[in-house]
Formats: sequence, structure tokens, C-alpha cells
Amino acid sequence: MLLSSDGLTTTLLESCTGRRVRLQHAAHATVPARSAPSGAAGLLGLGPGDELVVRRSTLVTDDGREVSANHVVARIDLPGAECLTDPATLLGSALHAAGTGFRRTVLDVGLRDWDGSPVRPAAFKTYLLWHHDIPAVAISELFNPEIIPADRTADHEAIR
Repeated sequence: MLLSSDGLTTTLLESCTGRRVRLQHAAHATVPARSAPSGAAGLLGLGPGDELVVRRSTLVTDDGREVSANHVVARIDLPGAECLTDPATLLGSALHAAGTGFRRTVLDVGLRDWDGSPVRPAAFKTYLLWHHDIPAVAISELFNPEIIPADRTADHEAIR
């Protein structure tokens, strides 16, 4: 459900865990598109001289367990873009309130290492948020396998 949905991830994480989810860490930088992560500027329709925001954040449950590590690359010319540089703001709901993010295109899902450890694979989802017909924000979310099991046969009671 989490990987295929085009809904707000925070809401889905709260549903999966049965807990409130909050932002714990968020750091950002405004960079030229040529310095952005590979392919991000092209996805967002930007040229090498354009600027964009790169933001990394962590979501945790209300009891402090890390749920996801998020990597966001976004245009700076979209409504509500100030939320991208606010280290206390959850992006999905803020962008949604500004009129961005009603449409999402899932680009990739699969498994990656959690914290560089190949011992337990973690599920990830990469998607594009649109502002009307403009590709506005590219988001990649990596889900903690101890909270969101990447294995379909996992004991799903463990997330509660």
C-alpha cells in the first residue's frame, strides 16, 4: 500500500504504524541544477544554470523511532516553496495546502540498504509531485525495515 499509493506518505505511515509521525531532522541547501543529484534537474525540467532546493529529512514516530529517511529535490519557483527550507515543516501537507502535490507519479520502488547495511533490505519509493502540469518536486523515501517491513512475509504486528 505504501509503495503504490499516490497519497500523502505521512498519513500512510501513521496508518501503518498506528502512531503519530513527526519531522525530526531536516537540512536543506539551494544548489545549481548542475550540482543536483543525478537526473533530478531533468525530471524537474530545469536547465544547468537554474537553482533548486535539496532537502534531506528524517521522520520519526511519536515515541522517537525512525520511520523514514527522505531525499527531496525541488523547484524554488513553486507556490509554497518556503516550506522546503523550513526544518520544522512536513512537506506533503504544506505543499498540498499551497496547491502543489495533488498529483503524484511513482517513478520507482524497490529495495535498498538501510543505513549502508545490506543485512536488512529497506523498501524505497521515488516519485514526482506535480504543480498543475509542471514537475515540481522529486522525492525519494527509504523506509526503516524495523518499522515498515520490506519482506511481505514479515510479522506486521512488529510495526505496532
